[in-house]
Amino acid sequence: EAGGHGMQVFDLKKLLSVSNPPVTFSADTRYTGFGNSHNIVINEATGFAYAVGTDTYSGGTHIIDIQNPFDPVAAGGYGDSGYTHDAQVVLYNGPDADYTGREIFIGANEDRVVVIDVSDKNNPIEISSFQYSNVWYTHQGWFTEDQKYFILGDELDEIRAGFNSRTLVFDLSDLDAPVIHTTYLGTTMAIDHNGYVKGNDYFLANYTAGLRVIDISGIENSTIVEKGFFDSYPSGNSASFDGVWSVYPYFDSGKIILNDINSGFFVIEASN
Repeated sequence: EAGGHGMQVFDLKKLLSVSNPPVTFSADTRYTGFGNSHNIVINEATGFAYAVGTDTYSGGTHIIDIQNPFDPVAAGGYGDSGYTHDAQVVLYNGPDADYTGREIFIGANEDRVVVIDVSDKNNPIEISSFQYSNVWYTHQGWFTEDQKYFILGDELDEIRAGFNSRTLVFDLSDLDAPVIHTTYLGTTMAIDHNGYVKGNDYFLANYTAGLRVIDISGIENSTIVEKGFFDSYPSGNSASFDGVWSVYPYFDSGKIILNDINSGFFVIEASN
């Protein structure tokens, strides 16, 4: 989020040949179409990056063509829905046949969720937006793999309303009219941050409560159950901004990486 930073592109394969660390690298290229951003979301299926929370498009999404990663090109943007904090972008193949094959952006916009058709980068169209009770800070969410449900976290509800870790599930069978499906409350009052779906598991970065792995195989029937956890911040589970900030569960090896604000970088795997 540093001013004037833009977007750096760096080939991670260079790390494979490091023989005498530490080594300082420079970016392979830099995109300067915006100065700062909160996050960058990439749709690998289409080759577009979506910078969100930038100093362009009223903080909405700034779209970059990265089909040639070393030559990123401005492709469009959308700011009519205001500031977007985080997002997911998919090539849609869910239950709403009206949008099959369309590129769909679903953004967490602080006080609501927005669903936008970004297939035409020069003319994105808002499909719908929706809220929920006790909105404090609509932070981040992720589709289930069938793209029927959207699992959302509100970052400030544990602090402001005193909930246990609250995860909201919305039914997006009709992208034009999303509805709340169910709510899952965790076992602690820790703040929820980023969460990602892999198969029937939802991997939740739960700040002071560490990583929580939640079984969503029964989500259709509102049966959501924690199946495991890794607590990198064992000193407490209070609603404070300590502990696990994000998680990446998508390696073919099954290994999971997470970053802890206080303790650094962890590589973990499920125990038997």
